[in-house]
Amino acid sequence: MEFDSLPQVERVEPGSAKPNPLRLAVCVNTYLRPEGLERFLRALAGAVFADPPPPQVDVVVVDNDAEASARKVCEHAREWFPFDLHYVVEKRRGIPQARNTALSVAMPLADFVAITDDDVEPTPGWLAELLRVQGVYQADVVAGPNPPRFIEEPPAWAVEGRFFESARRATGIPIDKAATNNVLVRCNALERMDRLFDESLGLQGCDDTEFFRRMAKQGHRMVWADDAIVYECIPASRVTLHWILQRAYRIANGLGSPELRRLEGVTGPWVFRNGLKCLARGAVHLALAIALRRGAVARVRALSRLASGAGWLTGLFNLRYREYARVYGE
Repeated sequence: MEFDSLPQVERVEPGSAKPNPLRLAVCVNTYLRPEGLERFLRALAGAVFADPPPPQVDVVVVDNDAEASARKVCEHAREWFPFDLHYVVEKRRGIPQARNTALSVAMPLADFVAITDDDVEPTPGWLAELLRVQGVYQADVVAGPNPPRFIEEPPAWAVEGRFFESARRATGIPIDKAATNNVLVRCNALERMDRLFDESLGLQGCDDTEFFRRMAKQGHRMVWADDAIVYECIPASRVTLHWILQRAYRIANGLGSPELRRLEGVTGPWVFRNGLKCLARGAVHLALAIALRRGAVARVRALSRLASGAGWLTGLFNLRYREYARVYGE
């Protein structure tokens, strides 16, 4: 593992009269998205904290490219970035591998770790709201929404069908799953886990679903923070029928995999029946959409259900789909 620490903020020395601030580390993985990473860092540089003293913030960037293509972005950020920046190269290809490397660097630095991606743009109050909600509810995990921000004008059907909208809930609502694009985790809760992200899932995805479901099952308190917003920056390469169907297939393929089935106590016959049900409903809805000329949204929804059905069935037989072997960048 190659590691660089790029200090930007003066540390409070032991014995100083200044109060010791809460320590927060922000972890972001990146892979061949230099423009996305710079956009993320510039947005994060505008973070505001209403209540003094502000937390001590460290940012850990894990580059999953063995060629260290993100190094220049991080080195250039020294000219303007307000927080301590740590750059790490994780040569093992895989999202959970990079996540675990980020946590190995971040946990010794922090009381809380915020985890996100290189294709998001955080709002100025994102971190402050995650911390506020954590304090109010004394949660081990706080997750927030990631509404879409299209880089180019999307087609009308993509907006009308809400294919890129994320779930929204009332702040404080208990949750039992979270995603690694917008989540805050207490470090001592991470330390109590028997293992972190499951590296066997590699480029398949769903490693965050598996991890946070384990956290929930082990009794860690998890809540929602609806105003802790990071925008998902969606390039034109994702606003296609092909990408939407791949996503539907990948999610079901992961949920039907042996790791998730064991965790949820779901049987193979249940997955098989669910897959067939999705296929049947998708076929009926597609036929109706075509016959009744219901338009693009109805057809895409029906095709997505068919893709989900296929994903459930292939997941059942452990035929893994490696969606993240491909990069959807700008």
